[in-house]
Amino acid sequence: MLALSEEEVLKAQLAGTKNDGRAKELLGYLNIIEIGLNGDGEKADPYLVEGRRSLTLARLSQSDGTLQFYTVSLPPLWDPRRAYPLYVHLHGRGPDIPLAYVSYTFQPPKESAAKNAEVIAIVPWLRGNGEWRNENGSEPDVWEAIEDVKSFAVVDPNRWYLSGHSWGGDDAWSIAQRTPDLWAAVGIMAGNPVGAPYALGLVANASHVPFYLWVGDEDKERKSSFDNFRSSLNAVGNPPTTVVAAGIGHNYRAEDAAALEAWLLQHTRQMPKHFSFIADTPQHRGIWGISIPRTYPDAYPQAEPRVKFECWIEGSTIRIRTWDVKEIEVNFGPTGLNLSGDVELIVNGETKFSGAAPVKPLSLNL
Repeated sequence: MLALSEEEVLKAQLAGTKNDGRAKELLGYLNIIEIGLNGDGEKADPYLVEGRRSLTLARLSQSDGTLQFYTVSLPPLWDPRRAYPLYVHLHGRGPDIPLAYVSYTFQPPKESAAKNAEVIAIVPWLRGNGEWRNENGSEPDVWEAIEDVKSFAVVDPNRWYLSGHSWGGDDAWSIAQRTPDLWAAVGIMAGNPVGAPYALGLVANASHVPFYLWVGDEDKERKSSFDNFRSSLNAVGNPPTTVVAAGIGHNYRAEDAAALEAWLLQHTRQMPKHFSFIADTPQHRGIWGISIPRTYPDAYPQAEPRVKFECWIEGSTIRIRTWDVKEIEVNFGPTGLNLSGDVELIVNGETKFSGAAPVKPLSLNL
């Protein structure tokens, strides 16, 4: 946090009198942080025992070596040996000064504020007011924040939840369609499907994932997007839970966030017996242990043809059909299809493997 503070102060000094408004805004955030550090910030219990405060943790990005941060809320009486649900929330557009997000965790607690739920909740910082896109480094920050949490806490792999508001909702939609096997349920609040438009054909990737859609009935811009989300999911046989908040605009209330979280936590990830996947990015190449290696692994940065596979699991028999695929990898182990004993793998109508489930992923040329 000291490094972040020093960086923002230096920026203000370099700007001089050209941006006095930004300097005053920064000073306000620094004052809140100072008060918080002199209060609960001096104690461990509000963060680790009482579950009243969120920690701000920083790390060096593996993508570009910059200092990036996220907030993490631990449950009351957090036990580092116990596996907890993981809740990832993507924030929307906000202040341009990163310390604003840090200051939120140091604000005076409200008397009516509820304690953290029995879940580990993280909010990665969006790199400026952009979208959660791989090209600007923001999406890797999501995965890096998750890995950082896993370095000191245990999370239940079958109870991961994703949500986002506004721009964060746009990309919760995008990320969920490209990594649907990770999430037990997904919530979108006042989002827009621009990150993965329906025309890309990716909605069926997440046809087994429960979705919760929220919008304020006075948010005219996002109301039409809400209808697009709903019709897209209905079209693949995955009707979402929907909430239209009467008299509310773009921003949700505390009770709206609480209702979404309660709904999310009702769900547990289940591997479907039938699923399909279209890979349209170099980063996300498959689901449930079935993946398609890149055709051009050295191409920069996004050159890769779209490919598709569909899978049916019938007892110990795995049937896969592919489109425009030259090579496929199948992981039968616990991090993939989670099968043991004798298995049969049929790809495009041809038996490719029969016998004891391989310990290592099976790579096949088609």
